[in-house]
Amino acid sequence: MKSYSEEEGTNILINLSNLFLCQAVQKFLEGEPTPYRAVAAIGSSAVPEGYIPDKILVDANTLVLNPLARWPDAKLILIDTGLHKEELITLLLNHKLYGIISTETDLQLFRKALNAIHNGQVWIDNSKLKALIHGQNQQIKAPAHETLSKKERDVVLLVAAGRKNREIAEKLSISEQTVKAHLNRIFRKVNVTCRSQLVPLALTFASPLSQ
Repeated sequence: MKSYSEEEGTNILINLSNLFLCQAVQKFLEGEPTPYRAVAAIGSSAVPEGYIPDKILVDANTLVLNPLARWPDAKLILIDTGLHKEELITLLLNHKLYGIISTETDLQLFRKALNAIHNGQVWIDNSKLKALIHGQNQQIKAPAHETLSKKERDVVLLVAAGRKNREIAEKLSISEQTVKAHLNRIFRKVNVTCRSQLVPLALTFASPLSQ
């Protein structure tokens, strides 16, 4: 009997926190003409011995369990179960994701997304990408963010990643007072009033999706 690694096809681990959704996706993949070997598992302990996933479908809850610690070569695909923009962008900035697929995606588009990722592309549908970048950024002065210094951009990225002023100060080797001064200047330049409004802006600077 061949091991999983010896068989042809693509191993997809469905590592979602909702068992019903796990099993539904598994059933869909098993019915596909593409040779997917799908395993539905909540927690890595439920994965069959010898099974090494090429791709791992995760949600926000299972992503924080860091499946790449066990399977570092796998490609992570986030299943968006209705996350807020700020949450979604924070995940984008903190994890190397090869795709984002909404639970509202129809099966044809889901199939297209998997094929695109399999062929080395990064998948995020245009409407969602536009909403992430522009949805909350409409009140930000259009060219103003281009006037931010590199240090100010670093501060924006760290704020979007959920870092506190003390952590930002340590990361950038500056004082907390300097961090506050940077934030005040950033707020004025991009015309926002709170930290959460900087989160969508950060996506225009950098994202693991482009790495």
